Amino acid sequence: MNYKYFLILLVLAILNINAQEITHAERERLLKEADTAFNEGLELFEEGNTPEAHIQWEKALVRYERLASDKSYQNYKLFYNLANAYFLKDDLGHAILNYKKAEKLMPFDAKLNDNLAYAKSRRVDDIEEQEQKRVLKTLFFMHYDIPLFWREIIFLASFSCFWIALLVLRFKSMDWLKWCCGIAGLLTLAMAVSVTISIKSANQLNGIVIVEEADAYKGGNKAYEKSFEKPLHAGTELVIIGENEQWYEFKLNNGATGWLPKQTVGTY
Repeated sequence: MNYKYFLILLVLAILNINAQEITHAERERLLKEADTAFNEGLELFEEGNTPEAHIQWEKALVRYERLASDKSYQNYKLFYNLANAYFLKDDLGHAILNYKKAEKLMPFDAKLNDNLAYAKSRRVDDIEEQEQKRVLKTLFFMHYDIPLFWREIIFLASFSCFWIALLVLRFKSMDWLKWCCGIAGLLTLAMAVSVTISIKSANQLNGIVIVEEADAYKGGNKAYEKSFEKPLHAGTELVIIGENEQWYEFKLNNGATGWLPKQTVGTY
């Protein structure tokens, strides 16, 4: 990794820029400068001038990060651009972290999904999902494949159809309407459970390994044994299940658990 790049981020942290409010004029200026530097980097890269391209991407990263520190301005496009800049800088961990942040705001964007999938394919760690979870995703595809917004719409529509059909059945008995009422009732129940689970999971803290490699331990300090023979690498996805002052306890897709220092993990 480029030490100059890390020094820039360190200076930003020391100055406590995150605590400062960004004015509209400053926001527009930073965005214009970031986009310009990013595009100039692409042009330089295409011309074969890789070192100068990386300098421009560093400039873009500092400004995008400054914008991302403003909680009122965070949006899909900002995280997407930030992820692209990190990816071009060969920082896979921060790239995947910001693609995931963008995905939470725009989950079914084709270009984003393609970039995220490609970034994931570059990871060192290949951690397979638990078979039980794969089976659940197949059986309950509506929960996993349909965005929360549309499941909420389906819930409201099926709920309305159920009560309308039930009301009509009070005055006139029709076999086909009974079937419709039953199907609408089951769909309402299924969507209610699905939406409830999704809302609860939205509060779940997820993480990405953001350093090239990090050793995981069986407890929240280095006095414990290592959890795995090999370290975890940049871009590995985690579910945060606990923490202390300096460490996160995590769970991997395959069910394995461990602890990592907080500075090695980016959360979203």
